[in-house]
Amino acid sequence: MTHTYLARLALLMIFSGLSINLILQCGFGLRGIAVVREDLRQLLMKLGILFVTVLLLWLFFSLLVSRLGLALYEYIIIFPVSALAFFCLDYCLFTLILKKEDSRDSPICFYDGLAGAALFITRGIAENFAEAAALSLGFSAGILFSFVITGEIRRRAVLEKVPAFLRGSPLALVAMGLLSLVFTSAAVMFFRALEG
Repeated sequence: MTHTYLARLALLMIFSGLSINLILQCGFGLRGIAVVREDLRQLLMKLGILFVTVLLLWLFFSLLVSRLGLALYEYIIIFPVSALAFFCLDYCLFTLILKKEDSRDSPICFYDGLAGAALFITRGIAENFAEAAALSLGFSAGILFSFVITGEIRRRAVLEKVPAFLRGSPLALVAMGLLSLVFTSAAVMFFRALEG
């Protein structure tokens, strides 16, 4: 029984890691897709904030808001509430605790929509806290994975001959589109394994 549940948690993590690329491809974060090595620490901190935001808001929506009987309105308020929560945690960590300048101007400022999208999926799939944690961890790992892949594509584009019209953001868009095709197929397979 515990092996089955651990397998479900692993499948949830893999599914969420793969499906986050669809969210990125849909335009929730193409603005800052290239991360240089100096920004890796900041990226990991922002991924930690995303993980905590999704978990806290999953608890909030599961325990409090669902008891209010908002039905459809619950899904309408997920995006603004998650953006506000992420912004507040981001501000508290970077401005108040670390005493850094505004981290919203950094090249990796893309999480406002991702927190809402991750919470939306987590709210629909997770049945308990462990599953919500697995999904949230999978989303964070998927974002890191997509940044590594896209960063490598951009790095190689500088080293190799790439037509001028494809350099920069167009190449990132094409790469994310191709990756999303592969990741969609894999995410569907893992989701079907979760259902069966």
